Amino acid sequence: MRRLALSVAAATLACGTNTSPGFSTGPGVTSVTTPGTSTSTSSTSSAGSSSTSTSGGAEDSAAASTAGVSTFDMDPAPDLGDPQPEGCKGKIDFVFVISALFTMDEEQDQLVASFPGFLDVLETKFAGFDRHIISVNTDEKWRGLNCESAEYCGNKGSCGPNAMDYVCGSHADTVFKCDRTRGAGLLYNAGPYATNHVCELYGGNRYIVEGETDPDAFACIAQVGTFGDDPPLADTLVAAVSDELNGPGGCNEGFLRDDALLVFVFIMDNEDYESVLSAKKVHEAVVAAKGGDEHAIVGLAIIGQPLEGEPVPGCVYDDGLWPIHVREVIKTFEYHHEGNICADSYDGFFSEAADLVHEACDAFIPQ
Repeated sequence: MRRLALSVAAATLACGTNTSPGFSTGPGVTSVTTPGTSTSTSSTSSAGSSSTSTSGGAEDSAAASTAGVSTFDMDPAPDLGDPQPEGCKGKIDFVFVISALFTMDEEQDQLVASFPGFLDVLETKFAGFDRHIISVNTDEKWRGLNCESAEYCGNKGSCGPNAMDYVCGSHADTVFKCDRTRGAGLLYNAGPYATNHVCELYGGNRYIVEGETDPDAFACIAQVGTFGDDPPLADTLVAAVSDELNGPGGCNEGFLRDDALLVFVFIMDNEDYESVLSAKKVHEAVVAAKGGDEHAIVGLAIIGQPLEGEPVPGCVYDDGLWPIHVREVIKTFEYHHEGNICADSYDGFFSEAADLVHEACDAFIPQ
């Protein structure tokens, strides 16, 4: 794969299967199998139980025995309900960390084609859940600056054949500090294959909340284009869930909730060479952002997979020569799953991942 495949054969080999990973479930264990790798997740949960007993004094007992009737209230005990709160309290925070590097041009069709499938998963498998959804900037710049360069808007009056809908000069009143902040929610994706207009989200945040009625809202924030830098995806995730961005006055203020399950999704077709944090450090930072609760996080990744069968021209694959950083990151979490970046659509991945998210949700009991 590009930069991921370090051997000479990388230029000619490609992904060979679009088969989605499968799930097999045993007692307390869910195994997730992907081509060339196997992972497992497990969870156990137990509901607390309680019992109460009431006894009267000696005089009450004696009187009851003598009269042959009970002096106690014989009405049925009140239903106190489940002593445990509902798993994850029906709240999920989704973070999408998507590469906008030029190498992703061939994956843009798959990504765009998968947006309806992801929304269908939300409506069918997460009906009734309170969801936050954010797609974050992996750069420290607004990508539309490339459109404003002399090469495009300066000489051509447009941003090129794959961004004809970009309006030159539109950034003057629409681009602010958070549009140039790594880890901040994206509202204005610009450049080839991007949305090329400002996303107007319900609630006025840099992320989608319950009550959003625009069916294109997710596509607007997640269609990131291909004018991005070589992305440090792992470091970006840490920034996205940081107190700095999620606290009062932060770009993502209010996104990350203490009582919500956190689900993050990496999507990239090359190796993450730019992140400086190790998988262990990323894990520690994300767990800390969730109050130290290991069960409050699900790690997902759509990345290159080992070649199986005939190579597909233009596809990317994992040649196995070096560990893939984002794979190492998600594997540090108990609940994790990965999909094939070369799949025709990512619908199958999102559907299967939803089952894992439900399992994690059942195990996560917010304090």
